[in-house]
Formats: sequence, C-alpha cells, structure tokens
Amino acid sequence: MQTHLFLPALLRHHLAQYNHPAALHLSQHYQHLLYFPHALEILLHEVLDEEADSQPPPEQALLPSVLSFLSSFPQYLDIVVQCTRKTELRSWRTLFSNLPPPEELFEESLQKGSLKTAGGYLLVLHNFDELRSTGDQVVRLLQRAKEAQDWDLCKELARFLMALDETGATLRKTLELVELKSPGVIEETPAFTFDMTRLNVPRRGRRRTNGGAVGIGIEFSTRTSTEGSEQSSRSGSQTSGVSPGARVSPGTGSGGGGDYFDGVPEVTGR
Repeated sequence: MQTHLFLPALLRHHLAQYNHPAALHLSQHYQHLLYFPHALEILLHEVLDEEADSQPPPEQALLPSVLSFLSSFPQYLDIVVQCTRKTELRSWRTLFSNLPPPEELFEESLQKGSLKTAGGYLLVLHNFDELRSTGDQVVRLLQRAKEAQDWDLCKELARFLMALDETGATLRKTLELVELKSPGVIEETPAFTFDMTRLNVPRRGRRRTNGGAVGIGIEFSTRTSTEGSEQSSRSGSQTSGVSPGARVSPGTGSGGGGDYFDGVPEVTGR
C-alpha cells in the first residue's frame, strides 16, 4: 500500500487562499513530528518547480507566499538550501529572486552556527559567481568548522577547494590561514585568491546531482516510512518518520548532516 504526505497539499490550499493563519494553525498539529521540515521542503519544491516553468505574473505567484510562510519556522534556512539540491539550476534564479541575497543567507546560517547549511549557501554563491575574490567566506566557514571539530565539513570544504583549483595552491593557502596546514610542507604558491581566471573555476551546470548543478543537501533515507508515519498520525498514533533534522539540526548547533559537497571533486574546468 502506498502512502503520501498530505500536509503539503493542505498547506498549499490555505496559502493559495491567502490564509496564512489557517496554514500556521494546521502546522501546529504536526510541528512536533520529526519529518515536518521534510513536508515543508516538499511544499516549496512543488511550487517552485511549477512556477519556474510557468512564470506566473507577480500577483498570481504563490512562491512568495510560501517563502513568507516558511520563514516562520526555525528550519527555514535549511529548507531553502535543501530545495536547491533537488532542483535544476535554472530554477534557482526564480527561487532567489524572492529571497534575500544568498550572501545574507550564508551569513545568517554562519551566525546561527548552522555550518552545514552555510556550506550549502556557499555552493549557491559559487554557482551564482558571487564568491568574493578574497575567498574569505570559505576561510571563515572552515575556521568555524575547525573550532567546532566538524572534521567531515572540513574535509568537504577541502574537496570543494580542490575542485576550484586542481593544483592545490588555493587549498594550501586556505589551510595556512586557518592553521590546519601539515607541518613540513612549504611551497612557493601564488597569493590566496578566488580570481576565476587564475583558478579556472568550473562553470555552472557541469556536474549534476539529483537534477542540480552541484549536489548539496541532506539525504532522506527512509522517506517512505516518514510518509507512512504521517498517515498514522491522522489516526491518533504518535509515530514519526525520519526527519531532515535526524542528520542535521537546521538553525541550531553546527549541523551534522549529509554531504553538501557531494560530487564537487568531479567538476571540471571550463
């Protein structure tokens, strides 16, 4: 027997009627379930997919209302970056045209200590060619990951830097800046920079993971069970499925989730 999440459809109905209070009231009954952020992500993904293709007039677009609704929840930043992982790059412009600049979302994630989420926005900045030439965004994130002893994220950032500059010069300089350089390895290398002509930064769209240009986000390994759990909750049982927060706690802590940088080393130069 197949089960389906009903919550995204109900929330969409209320938001299409401009009834945010009703959508918030409905959410209160399910907010305690672990897979609730996943249901919100599905809502965003479905609306974005439709409106990226149809490009409705602003007065008819539902996406701004959905994003305004999602901003009411602490998982908001992670839900947005998760959605980018599962959509085509061409949809990102539609999504971020209704959001603050990706750099602001990166900074907010970093400020909240959601380091994995910040890593997701780092890749958005890269695909939008908005990484600063000084590379300080990567340096600060790597420094925070080091302080949090999130060595998985440190490894992912190292892979990301190697994908940007296959000579390893950028990686070595970055490790020096955060004092993670292996002792005894001293080489003459150019100054640390993200200048695209020197680094031969890969262009957008060369690598696709789950439909996106670069894979970022968190795996939902038992989605069927989560949908079944929602079905059970309708009959009063207190079961729950696997939450996106099971591997990452959006908005709190350093995040300990899946690989935001899946596939990055395989990106090739222009």
